[in-house]
Amino acid sequence: MTRAIDVAKILHLNGGELIGKTRLQKSFYFLEKFGLGFGFDFQYHHYGPYSEELATAIQDAIALGLVKQEKRVGSQAQPYSAFKLMTDVKDEPNDAARSKVLKMLAGHDAITLELAATADFLEVAGYDDPWAETVVRKASKASAERILKAKALLSDLAA
Repeated sequence: MTRAIDVAKILHLNGGELIGKTRLQKSFYFLEKFGLGFGFDFQYHHYGPYSEELATAIQDAIALGLVKQEKRVGSQAQPYSAFKLMTDVKDEPNDAARSKVLKMLAGHDAITLELAATADFLEVAGYDDPWAETVVRKASKASAERILKAKALLSDLAA
């Protein structure tokens, strides 16, 4: 149940809602990166860093009624999920720092988060040029403009 509560906590700190599985995964990834997470383990996946533990925690949070998942359809008939908080959550000492990271992430689209998280993950994994590798792995998403936004995001987060 603790992992499910961790999911509810992040939704609480994000204003009670978080849009998209990619954004949810990357938000937890960046919290882990800055020592503000809950100990979720991440591996490389098609959309960059991914935690199977987190995916299970999300499903547990839904099953326990802590979180509601709404399936929606966006532009070009693309399906996505919206996660809504359905319970009260207690405040913790790290919440202000977590909120700061989540607020920074909220200012960027999900693709920028995906590119930034991928490059960061690859750098930690020892790639000499993680940005070049990110461009190769994410060729359809990694426009020059998006890469610049992703680099700016990582720089802002590190500041």
